[in-house]
Amino acid sequence: MANSGIMDLTSVQFSNSRTIELSGAWAFWWQRKIVDAEELAKTNVEPDAWPVIPSYWNSGSHGGKQFPVQGSATYRLTLMLPDSQVYGLYVPQMVSSYELYINGRLIGNNGIASLDNRLVMGEFRPEVYYVTPEKNKLDIFLFVANRDYRHGGQWKPIVFGTAQGIQNYYNRSLMGELFLFGSILIIGLYNIAMFIFRPKDRSPLFFGLFCIIVALRVITTGSIALTHLIPHISWEIQIKLELSVFYLGALFFGLFFKELFPEDIPSLGLSIMLTPALLFTILAVVLPLRLFNRLVTPMEITAIAGLLFVLVCIAIAWIRKRENAPLIATGFILFTLTAINDVLYSKNLIQTTYLLPLGLFSFIFLQSLALARLFSHSFTRVEQLSDELTTVNKSMSRFVPNEFLNFLNKKSINDIQLGDQTLRSITILFADIRSFTSLSETMSPQENFNFINSYFNRIGPIIRNYHGFIDKYIGDGIMALFPENPQDAVRASLAMQEKLNEYNNERLSYGLQPIQIGIGIHTGPVMLGIIGEQQRIESTVISDSVNLASRIESLTRTYNVPILLSGAMQSYVKEAGFQSRLIDTVLVKGKSQPCDIYELLEVHPPKEKIYFIESKNIFEQGVHLYFEKDYEKALKLFKLCYAKNPQDHLAALYIYRIRNAIKLRTLNQDKSAQITESPILKRPAASNGGLSS
Repeated sequence: MANSGIMDLTSVQFSNSRTIELSGAWAFWWQRKIVDAEELAKTNVEPDAWPVIPSYWNSGSHGGKQFPVQGSATYRLTLMLPDSQVYGLYVPQMVSSYELYINGRLIGNNGIASLDNRLVMGEFRPEVYYVTPEKNKLDIFLFVANRDYRHGGQWKPIVFGTAQGIQNYYNRSLMGELFLFGSILIIGLYNIAMFIFRPKDRSPLFFGLFCIIVALRVITTGSIALTHLIPHISWEIQIKLELSVFYLGALFFGLFFKELFPEDIPSLGLSIMLTPALLFTILAVVLPLRLFNRLVTPMEITAIAGLLFVLVCIAIAWIRKRENAPLIATGFILFTLTAINDVLYSKNLIQTTYLLPLGLFSFIFLQSLALARLFSHSFTRVEQLSDELTTVNKSMSRFVPNEFLNFLNKKSINDIQLGDQTLRSITILFADIRSFTSLSETMSPQENFNFINSYFNRIGPIIRNYHGFIDKYIGDGIMALFPENPQDAVRASLAMQEKLNEYNNERLSYGLQPIQIGIGIHTGPVMLGIIGEQQRIESTVISDSVNLASRIESLTRTYNVPILLSGAMQSYVKEAGFQSRLIDTVLVKGKSQPCDIYELLEVHPPKEKIYFIESKNIFEQGVHLYFEKDYEKALKLFKLCYAKNPQDHLAALYIYRIRNAIKLRTLNQDKSAQITESPILKRPAASNGGLSS
């Protein structure tokens, strides 16, 4: 806001999307034309007032002073700027002519502004000007003159910003109004065409004419797009068109509602409403602008009274449950509120903008909906059945994933048949809650279901976020498929463990026991298809790849690690920049070749992960030596791993295994020797997936 004719913008970070209104207190000299600071210094004349812009000089808002409508004045504002780049000014219409001087130079003008009132000629044409400040300062002198309009002064603030920012602001405003104009005009022409093909119903005719009138109103206010469509249009014709369409619109408006609700709008009341509208429209055409302008206030009062009359009639129609009355009432209320806003804004009683075009567009849109409903009754039942079918399909998609249908090249669940199948390479993820049986024994059936669903509600979105989908819920476990990139499954598994930590923190805050999950991941070819019989079918995935992924998940309990991967995943893990290490080789039912199993190290907290990565090569050498039965060398390496990282419980497990193996070899595999099983070491209670020896 300007203060005492100065606006400090040195701290403002201007951008191509930010503009500032030059509102606030400007210096004001009545009946004086001052164009630069030097001239002002010579005359040394104090301002007559410090009006807060926007305001009219005849409204009494200029420091409590009220100046005549006819006359001229100079406004001054000094802008302090952060730099000397090229800036832009969007100057809306002044009332009713102006000359703009910046740093003593004439930048632009509208109409003819003169101290001699006989020479003044009005013009409403918003303009954009570009200036380069001198010494990071702009000294703005705005000379405004008015003779014929009912108000005078700077009724809208100048908008300031970077050159591109102002151009963007102006383009958005102009394009928005042209879009609104075109949309409403098309709706109007469409309704008139409807009347031509069905002349018995006159409501589309009056509604179409009303729309055309509204479209004309749109381009005669705001950015005044009419001046772009007809550049040399007379200012007097422009103002008469702006005002007359308002009252002509009220005429067609009333006739339209009479056609729509003939029993609810009394003819006498309608005549009382339409007569002034027709009279004012005629006066707008025949009277000179100077005289016609004096009638604007009584015309606006009459228009508001007519709107209230129609509003009451619509309310009666609503109470009587007339068809489409609620839609019409909603649109009409919006229209009435925006019409009142325009009246108050035109008198500078509120600082908003012209909203009537938007209100009319809302009304027109809702009315179009109402007319569309009249032609849609014959399709209502079809639409209801279609909606029911859509609901059923959405419900079924929760049982058979849409991704599964896509694999089978089916658009709908109704298209699938027994035996539909396809072969694809897919990444399979199994996840299971550890010790769920013992945990469930402590809960009631209701608590069990609440717990499982609470867990699944957290895990399901993560699977989807990483381009996967859940194929099956298996008790407390899930089987998820990732058809795109195997790396998606790895990233999803890490996100699942992170979400599990958050969930455990919540459980601990309620005094509940934290849970752990194991995740196994493998990628390979699978067969996807539909199995069952005619009365009961379901989707399934068949492959030893599925068996392997399930087996890998079960090994997370044996090794007490959160995430295990198959050897087939290693190239994708390395490509994604993740770290893993070989921990074992297993045989899977139906496979003659063993499968390497890897631990995903990314699951460890950052501080612990460093030690696991540093000892990775030593650990894997130890694993290879173990399988080559070079136990002594393997034992040294695992001891070295454990010494470097006491959190590495797998190194401790291999030390235990090797000692047993050496003992067996020493006893010549004596079956009577007392050899205990390998212990399964428990993960510590520490959060963030930390492991201990």
